[in-house]
Amino acid sequence: MLGAGTSTQVEVSVRCRGLPDKDTFSKSDPMCVLYAADSSGKVWTEIDRSDVVANTLNPAFPAPLKVTYSFERLQPMRLVVYDADVRANDSRKLNLNQQDFLAQGPFLLSDLLTAQGQQLTIPLADKSGRTLPRCAAVLLAEEMPNTNAVVQLSLAASKLENKDTWGKSDPFVRISKARENGEWMPVLKTEVVNNNLNPTWKPFKASMSQLCNCDEQRPLLLEVFDSDPGGTHDYIGACQASLRQLKAAAASGQGLPLLNSKKASKPGYVSSGTLVVKAANVTPRPSFLDYIRGGCTLNFLVAIDFTASNGDPRNPSSLHHYSDRPTIYEDAISAVGAVLEHYDTDRMFPAFGFGAALPPAGTVSHCFALNGTPSNPEVAGVKGIQDVYRHTLSSVRLSGPTLFAPVINAASQLASQPSSHPEYWVLLILTDGCIMDMADTLASLVNASNLPLSFIIVGVGNADFSAMEALDGDGKRLRAPNGQMAARDCVQFCELRPNQRHTIETVASKLLEELPGQVVEYFHDMRRTPPPAAASPPPAVSAPSTPPEPAAAFSAPAQQAASFAMPTPPPATAAAPPAASQDPYYPKI
Repeated sequence: MLGAGTSTQVEVSVRCRGLPDKDTFSKSDPMCVLYAADSSGKVWTEIDRSDVVANTLNPAFPAPLKVTYSFERLQPMRLVVYDADVRANDSRKLNLNQQDFLAQGPFLLSDLLTAQGQQLTIPLADKSGRTLPRCAAVLLAEEMPNTNAVVQLSLAASKLENKDTWGKSDPFVRISKARENGEWMPVLKTEVVNNNLNPTWKPFKASMSQLCNCDEQRPLLLEVFDSDPGGTHDYIGACQASLRQLKAAAASGQGLPLLNSKKASKPGYVSSGTLVVKAANVTPRPSFLDYIRGGCTLNFLVAIDFTASNGDPRNPSSLHHYSDRPTIYEDAISAVGAVLEHYDTDRMFPAFGFGAALPPAGTVSHCFALNGTPSNPEVAGVKGIQDVYRHTLSSVRLSGPTLFAPVINAASQLASQPSSHPEYWVLLILTDGCIMDMADTLASLVNASNLPLSFIIVGVGNADFSAMEALDGDGKRLRAPNGQMAARDCVQFCELRPNQRHTIETVASKLLEELPGQVVEYFHDMRRTPPPAAASPPPAVSAPSTPPEPAAAFSAPAQQAASFAMPTPPPATAAAPPAASQDPYYPKI
């Protein structure tokens, strides 16, 4: 419930300089249209368009364009500027085919949102893609008002009706919100308090957007049931109240009667108990983009399964089949990396392998640097990961067993290092088989839940991954064998079957959809507010002489793997974390 929504509304202000003049006796009357590409990158859909600004080649469009930002998807955008030859009170009524094309410029929405001051200058080109001299657009993004507040509720009940014959009721509360069509949609429930007619449930938190769509007046239905192990819970009673009314009830100490409509007509019936709101508080919470705007970077790590169950790479049926075509592992790396690389400022990614017998001795390692440099396992860009992955396939012998704990611990070591700026780490684990060290894996994940670190796990191939789905903490928090519970949910698991390769972007979106909420939840639980956003660059516009390199073209020569060894963590004495009172980049809430 604490997970922030993966989509948010963003306003993009646009101003242009040096547009071509299409009018004979005056200057162009420009308007701009924002387009977004689908997952294939081939179909473009209009998102929004500006009003017309008359008689200027350097327009500053007064009304911002609105676009929905989704972290988990790569969002290619295109700004197209037209000369409006037909006057209209509403530019949306204009037929674009009847307007003169002036200029266009592509960009990624993530590049705009991660730019300094969320301001990005893009060169504009003609229809053929040739850059127009001294013609550019400046884009300035701003997130719509934050609705990411957290609701903290503490509920109790008194004198509940007893539904059990030989004992007392085992009550829990289910909360539903009213939908626009009048139906009730369950959003959360409390734990069960056994054998108690006057229960007090543990305080809980919920995202305000999910609890009531950020509307304190939206009706909520609070139902109390007697829990039955078989699932046929006995209805005790219910009440309706908005969040505002729950806050008022908590302030006044006034209980809410629980009514059972089936008993309302019985003589002498008053209620089936009383719901007590002990506390109802709303706490503002920064959004994911607030942290990104404040300079937080997402560090992308990869760990690849080189166990023998993948099949001989020389065999076409192998998941690691070595050919001109990318393997299914490379497909997953590309799809996830294409999104995450734009949030990593240096685009240097630690890359590990596990489950291989390494040269020259043939010793099996369950965590080794793919570039052969244990003290610095980073490679340049997604292309660098693919290069060292292919080199490793030709250099090692696939072995086993499948152990996760060593790579999880290596990622935890990196995430626990002090930093001069806010950082969050994301480890992508790609595997084809069942975990052979489940107990150690659970312990490692529970320990890692206290770090700025998330895990996205892809089950590759046609194996039975039901055991690994237990690592995804959506249903309940992970628990280590010693009974320690995870501090939060920081794992997302998804299958990638060979017949799903054509929908790899959809799989990647599913993998990444919970990540913004996990980032926000970690920093919120640590009581860290975002650092102040960097100042915007000066407003002057000067078109670059050449268009910027597209993100996909970023690459660097792969580091040659001369030898393999376990990664060595930095010395413990290298640096000490700053004291809480001297934190260099996080003001306390």
